[in-house]
Amino acid sequence: MKKKLIAGILAGSMLAALAGCGGGETDPGAADSPSGSGSGGVIEITIPSYKTGENVGAVFFEPQVERFNQFYEGQYKINLESVPQDGFNDRLKQLAQQNMLPVLVQGGDVDWMANIAFPNGMAYDLSEWLNETPAVKDLLLEDGLEYCTNEDGSIYSLPLATVRPTGFFYNSALWDPQEDLSAMSMDEFLTALGDQKIAFSTAENGWVAALFLTALIAEEDGGVEWLQSGVETKITDFNTPIFINAVARLQELLQNNAAPNSIGAAYADAANSFMSNQAALISNGPWMSTDFAETNSANWSNGFNGADVRASLFPGQVGIANTACFGEWWISASASEEELELAKAFLEFVYSPEELEAFLLAEGGDAPKLEYSDGFKAQQGETQVLADLAADTTEETVFAPCILDMIPASVANSDFGRLLPSLADGTYSPEEFAQWMTDSATAATAE
Repeated sequence: MKKKLIAGILAGSMLAALAGCGGGETDPGAADSPSGSGSGGVIEITIPSYKTGENVGAVFFEPQVERFNQFYEGQYKINLESVPQDGFNDRLKQLAQQNMLPVLVQGGDVDWMANIAFPNGMAYDLSEWLNETPAVKDLLLEDGLEYCTNEDGSIYSLPLATVRPTGFFYNSALWDPQEDLSAMSMDEFLTALGDQKIAFSTAENGWVAALFLTALIAEEDGGVEWLQSGVETKITDFNTPIFINAVARLQELLQNNAAPNSIGAAYADAANSFMSNQAALISNGPWMSTDFAETNSANWSNGFNGADVRASLFPGQVGIANTACFGEWWISASASEEELELAKAFLEFVYSPEELEAFLLAEGGDAPKLEYSDGFKAQQGETQVLADLAADTTEETVFAPCILDMIPASVANSDFGRLLPSLADGTYSPEEFAQWMTDSATAATAE
């Protein structure tokens, strides 16, 4: 493979009404094999997916599959096999070992795809189809297309057409700065922040703290480039002023601005802190916008009102996103000609302007090469935080990949978060934190 992958599988949430569609449950199609042919001339397959049931991604994805089935009624049908998210990657690997990969594959373990699945011929080459389908190819992100294209011109993972830069949300009832926060420097932003509280998570992978750390790194000279260096080869050496200076600032924020329950908090705890008026800020992706809708007010407390929430990219016009990555979908090389027809029809369906606009209304973000409809622009403006993020995303936006995606997975998923409390209470200095990260990442890559 020419490229190595980091991350980029979409996750998200949305109410079916936002997508302009009805609900309806997909048939789980409980077959042993993930694919098969239907009766009566209908080409029918079953694919495993974690975006089902109670998973947040199901709110958009299940109705999208139903829309596809309705659009191609009598010709194609997709059934969903519900797989827990934490077991999804293992399920795909198991199916690959049995030579039973689904026709449509919804991502998978990134290292497995880059180093095993794709080099060993498990994926269908999409390059010719893309050349014959400009309606899709012309929408693809240039960085993603370059990343997914191998030296021989083959393309195994369909690149993304959307980018969803992550910034932060703030409660204007608690803190209402009038300046353009994304246009500030980090120093100016922290001065304006004063003693306002931030809802941090420090358990699990320390998601919210990691997002703030990423923004702090991006503000350092050479910080964005240092983060991007982890796209090809995971970062294992953190003994650099870029990282140490950013960690020092994060330590100050954890000590002076963290919401009361931040130490040891999982993401759900951080979200609850923000939506109970215990913190003025929280960093998260645009998919969180649905949490601030009146329909989710049962999760609010202490006078919190979602209508007061505004959004911004980080100071320095930094949006956390990685555009040089694999996309969400690929096709199994073992698919029959009929199954290929269905798979290509599905990919063209989800990359249609109508579906992309529905996705952006649900998840936020931007499709830079799509000409938006007037209806989409009007609907986007109805959700204040999505309108805020869209306004901040310009040609001047600096995209920086999240630090968690640039380091070995074992460090990102548990080790980083486990050490954050020791940084917060001063047990570890920024230099010691950097050395610990270096030791942990080096050991992880040696395994």
